[in-house]
Amino acid sequence: MSLAVFLLAALTAVGQSTAGFGDWQLHLPINRAKSLADVGSRVYVATEDAFFYYDKVLNTTRLLSRRDGLHDVGASAVAYDSVSQQLVVAYRNTNLDILRLSDGAILNIGDIVRKEIQGTKAINQISISNRTAYLACTFGIVAVDLVKLEIRDSYTNIGPGGTVVQVYSTAASNGVLVAATSAGVLRARLTDNLLDYRAWTTDFAVRPGDPFRSVGVHNGLIYLGINGDRLYSYNPATPTAGWRGVAGLTGLEFRQLTSSRAGLLVTDNQKVSLLNTGTGVVTTTFRPALVRDPRATLRAKDGSYYVADIVNGLLKVTADGQQAEQFITNAPGSAKSFSILADARTNTVDVFSGAYGDRYLQERAQVGFYEYAQGQWTTISSATLPSAQYPNLLDPVRGTRTPDGTLYVASYGNGVMEWKGPGNFRLFNPVSGLPNPLRSANATDVTYTRITDITADAAGKVWVVNRHQVAGTSGLFVFDPATTTWTTTPYFAGSENLERIALDQVGGVWVSRARAPVGGTYGLVAYNPESGSLRSFTDSDGLPSSFIYDIVTDRQGEIWVATDKGPAVFNDPASAFDSSNGLSFQLPFVRRGEGSGFVALRDEAVRCIAVDGGNRKWFGTDRGLWLFNEDATDAIEHFTTDNSPLPSNRIVDVAVNDKTGEVFVATDAGVVAYRGSATVTEGKPECAKVSPNPVRTNFTGQVGVSGLANNGLVKITDVTGKLVYQTRANGGTVVWNLTDYNGRKVQSGVYLVLSSDAEGKNGCISKIAVVEK
Repeated sequence: MSLAVFLLAALTAVGQSTAGFGDWQLHLPINRAKSLADVGSRVYVATEDAFFYYDKVLNTTRLLSRRDGLHDVGASAVAYDSVSQQLVVAYRNTNLDILRLSDGAILNIGDIVRKEIQGTKAINQISISNRTAYLACTFGIVAVDLVKLEIRDSYTNIGPGGTVVQVYSTAASNGVLVAATSAGVLRARLTDNLLDYRAWTTDFAVRPGDPFRSVGVHNGLIYLGINGDRLYSYNPATPTAGWRGVAGLTGLEFRQLTSSRAGLLVTDNQKVSLLNTGTGVVTTTFRPALVRDPRATLRAKDGSYYVADIVNGLLKVTADGQQAEQFITNAPGSAKSFSILADARTNTVDVFSGAYGDRYLQERAQVGFYEYAQGQWTTISSATLPSAQYPNLLDPVRGTRTPDGTLYVASYGNGVMEWKGPGNFRLFNPVSGLPNPLRSANATDVTYTRITDITADAAGKVWVVNRHQVAGTSGLFVFDPATTTWTTTPYFAGSENLERIALDQVGGVWVSRARAPVGGTYGLVAYNPESGSLRSFTDSDGLPSSFIYDIVTDRQGEIWVATDKGPAVFNDPASAFDSSNGLSFQLPFVRRGEGSGFVALRDEAVRCIAVDGGNRKWFGTDRGLWLFNEDATDAIEHFTTDNSPLPSNRIVDVAVNDKTGEVFVATDAGVVAYRGSATVTEGKPECAKVSPNPVRTNFTGQVGVSGLANNGLVKITDVTGKLVYQTRANGGTVVWNLTDYNGRKVQSGVYLVLSSDAEGKNGCISKIAVVEK
């Protein structure tokens, strides 16, 4: 059997280019496909993590998001009405978009998402008949008029005795609507009052295992697949004949029944069968190696077959069912992410997929981690590497890099891994990489060697937080890679039960106490290894809360913490241990932007903090991503799923690549990146990185100039020397929206960017060409 695998949209040899300044780049995997729609030259695909289309002509894929006009995120089902030429897109939250292909308009129907419904609210499947989209929902059936673009009816209490049923799929033909539900198979005539449960007939009563999931229409007949039983057909023209068994397919777990010109496509949990319903003969079985767990199948007008596979994504299968092409994008191996490490020195980003709960319960996931370098994602896991090359870590949760570029990974289960590439690693825990002081929380099970955080200092030593909860024994260690030796910090109260760590610029270490067990001592501790000085901080020391999620040191050496009730800052770490000065944490007060007049993000759960090249603060919360100025007194941006391509408002982690200015954002639904306007220039300013350049006068984005002196003064003039615009760089980058200091668009011509540092040195000149549209 031959196998062709095509990597589309972002080939491994090419990778992805960085997004423009102020723009977003989606890093969402498309491998978990579940719903398809054939729309002319495109196949639209809904996956667990993304929504995209495959262009048959260009042989490429393209991810779709709010920036393309969509009104929501998380597509769950799609269906196409060839009569009205409209694509119906259902989202996980039951919002609906109608993509009108005649003019490209995207119309939203938000009635369902706004309606309060008890219990789970979701759309399982969409079927279309006579310009009506029937939505199979967890609470019943919703009929959408595709002409008036409005909800026509909702059939909820249609079960026996007027009970609410979950509807898995529907099919309509010749005036009859059939629904596969949790109450059995229900049937009704469309001319009857379908709001009345008595209009519905139960053809197949409830069976153990809830086997009624799939119905479809082919050549005017309605087909039903009963899991573990067989395929049945019903002819609406002869209703008294009832349901009849169809020969050829028995004992399957049916996923979808789709009509095609070649026959009925029957998708089960292992393969796809093309059934001649007239003879009951399976003419073709689609089961190449890439078909692992199919969910939907269609046959395009050109005779090609497309399969949505929950493991391998969108597949194009040859007519004989033996060969498959796989369409995947350059993205992490999954949308599962817990933390991000962005390292400017190596220009590498790592996303760690392991996790533990808010009260530190192990998830015991072994999905690995994902590395982004030179525009290309690489998945490092047991699925891509043999055990001799990767130790299949339990819950890799965080990482750090030493100055030589070596990666150290914190495993919440297997200890610490030193990683220099496949096969070149060392693992440290109570049974590996001995001698070392790492301990397991379970004396008889090494897989409870739980490392919650890890960081490296300027000398290349690695600081490790080992939450082992062995009373009276420190859990804070330092590893010296040069000598392969470990140092244990002296025990202090609670040091066996720590979580996050940050190193200040004056030799101190700041660690947070874990938020469990309930009733324990929380907050954070500042410790100076040289003097042995120690100070604890709680909400009585200026913190808005003692529940700490993150700690970072900013570019001025200040300590910022994220709590479940907002952020706080300690301005002078050098004086932290002098109790006589009365220094404590301070709450930033917003004077400009969203939230003016109040404490920044007051009472809001701030999950993470990142500092960019301009020392600005990025805060990740449960309701989106925030950008504040240096001291968090000005709310500059607030990104949510409503105004950005964020796949979720729950931000898990955020990190900034200081070399490119990219802000990598991990959400609970996947990773995206925002091209920020701040970088850090290492060494002598280059002053040559202008993007885009040249640019047209009607350009609506931002032109960025990077490689400038950090935080230097920037003046933009025309060729005659007339000042057009003046500002200060964010770190080593400045952005310009082609307007002068009065907000007027500039004319075509060549503009000079003059920059220098605060002392007027390290000056350089860059040129921007603005041309007519």
